[in-house]
Amino acid sequence: MRIILLFLIFFINVYSDELSDIELNIKNNPWIIKYKNYNEYNIIYNEMINLESKIDELKKLPQSLEINNKLHTLDKKYHTIKKQEELLRNYKNEPYKELIEVQNVNEIPRITNPFLISSGLSYINNINSQIKIIEDNYRDLDNLLSNLHIKAKLLSRDNSKKQEFQNTKEMITELDSAKKISSLYIDIFKKNANNDIKKVNNDIKKESLKLLYIIVTIAVISIISFITKFLLKLYAQRDDNNNGYMINKVINVANISIIILILLFAYIENVAYIIAIIGFVSAGLAIAMKDWFMSFFGYIVIVGGGSIKSGDRIRVVKDNTTYVGDVIDISMLRITLYEDVTYTTYKYNRRAGRIIFIPNNLIFTTMIANYSHSNMKTVWDGIDITITFNSNYKKALLIASNIAKKYSSGYTESTRRNLSMLKIKYSIRDMNVEPRVFSFIVPNGIKISIWFQTNAYATLMINSLISGEIVESFLKENDIEISYPTTTIIPKDKFLTNGEVLNEQ
Repeated sequence: MRIILLFLIFFINVYSDELSDIELNIKNNPWIIKYKNYNEYNIIYNEMINLESKIDELKKLPQSLEINNKLHTLDKKYHTIKKQEELLRNYKNEPYKELIEVQNVNEIPRITNPFLISSGLSYINNINSQIKIIEDNYRDLDNLLSNLHIKAKLLSRDNSKKQEFQNTKEMITELDSAKKISSLYIDIFKKNANNDIKKVNNDIKKESLKLLYIIVTIAVISIISFITKFLLKLYAQRDDNNNGYMINKVINVANISIIILILLFAYIENVAYIIAIIGFVSAGLAIAMKDWFMSFFGYIVIVGGGSIKSGDRIRVVKDNTTYVGDVIDISMLRITLYEDVTYTTYKYNRRAGRIIFIPNNLIFTTMIANYSHSNMKTVWDGIDITITFNSNYKKALLIASNIAKKYSSGYTESTRRNLSMLKIKYSIRDMNVEPRVFSFIVPNGIKISIWFQTNAYATLMINSLISGEIVESFLKENDIEISYPTTTIIPKDKFLTNGEVLNEQ
């Protein structure tokens, strides 16, 4: 009996020691920490749901001091648990994401010049370190599951620890599922990572060979340059220092130029770097000569965009002054404009024939109208004339419309053709380009407004012809009278003593 008792004591001690060792081994395992946090979140969340249910039930009861005290107590407890739930919310859906998936992996770099080789090597080191991390995490999970299986086996022998045994079995089931996911993710990631590393290594090898060829070529050119200078110096006149200086200068310039060309052609695909270098060099000049640089960029926009070209008639407003003329030249800094006789010069400037220089940078800050863009040589022009109220305005509208059609028929057809061609380039709806005539009531009669297509370069001439013929046609009609401001003078003897006008019949 004594022997059996000693054996039981020994067995219990061994059992306790094994459990203690297992607990010590798994205590700081990151997977067990994540699991405990996940489990703790579920407990807290369920408790929070139960509290919400109890609070709702109490609120439905008749309010009394006892009910209010219970509500107050439950509410405080609910807010405390709610804060705990917010802290552990990251473990709600994917508790093991940080241990399974790779973190902070950059996009695969494109090695296009020697300076990017270091970024490629850094990328490879980063990928390898990330693979090591997830593999270490996987090994930790595997060791944890091994210890948990041993722990479950030990607990199964002790009927007093059935609940702990059940909890351990649930933990094994949960972590075993995480292990399968982790294993699958590692396999997929390693395959993709190996392909990316192979590609980066090939780019590094290719760029290293290119750099080696360039260094060898530059070295050969430098040696040839040195030998050439040495031989030329031997045959140059020893007392002529200028010849030696010029020879050195010419060879040095040629040598540097060839080297620069080699580098440019070797890395011409990296336009961004060339632009960056040019940008740094010209940064100071760009600040000091802002308007010149903006004019140069304006030239690129004008020429590249095709919005304005030589021969176009344009309208520019600058400092409340309007200029209309024909483009006779577009240089890198300015547009040269010849000011023709137009409605603007007739109405406002009263000057024409000037040569106007417009800085190209105005294309970014000023509204510029083009009267002849994309072969559009016509514009809408209008004439207004007022007739009296007792005139036959319908006849006047018909006469004006016929005259406008007579003089603008060719321009109307031209406009229709050009608009059809512009539909290929712009979103233009079908527009009526036939002459239009409108009538409006004004204080001194009925205003007739005639609109028609006309040559953008000869608006004044056609306007003058149509205006003259309309006036002549209206004067021929007995029932159409042109309205204009008039003054009636009444002689003094026509007034009566009380100020009324004498009615003579």
